[in-house]
Amino acid sequence: MSTPTQNRPATREATLGELVGLAVRDLSLLVRQEIDLAKAELSKQATSAALGAGFLVVAAGLGFGALIAVTIGLGELFTWAGVERFWAYFLTALLYLVVAGLFGLFGAKRLKKISPPERTLQTVKEDIAWLKHPTAVTGTGAGHSNGHVSGNSRDSVPIP
Repeated sequence: MSTPTQNRPATREATLGELVGLAVRDLSLLVRQEIDLAKAELSKQATSAALGAGFLVVAAGLGFGALIAVTIGLGELFTWAGVERFWAYFLTALLYLVVAGLFGLFGAKRLKKISPPERTLQTVKEDIAWLKHPTAVTGTGAGHSNGHVSGNSRDSVPIP
């Protein structure tokens, strides 16, 4: 991407207005890139959270529905098999609570995988460091030079 300062003869200094314009444009580009990166990372996190919540809903549905409907059938089946009625219903309820607990563990495990958008946080830290010292190159791939952002580590981030 060429900037107005690159299209002019090398002997002329940039005016204050041109420098301010470049800074505003680059800052706007930087903010847009950070927002796009955050959206890309958070959409993955939202999908994982939705799946985890879905597992928890299934666990709750199984836990409640099993205690009402299937417990009666299995309790009667155990009774038919010779187990005393009280113990038959207790054993049936215990079986379905174990199944509900497994679904709860699957859901909780899925929700624990959710983490903050690490790449976005890293690039924001790099950007802040660069803003404090604009002539220094910080982080991996943060090529801030000539007053504009180029070659930044977020240039290759696929945005859905």
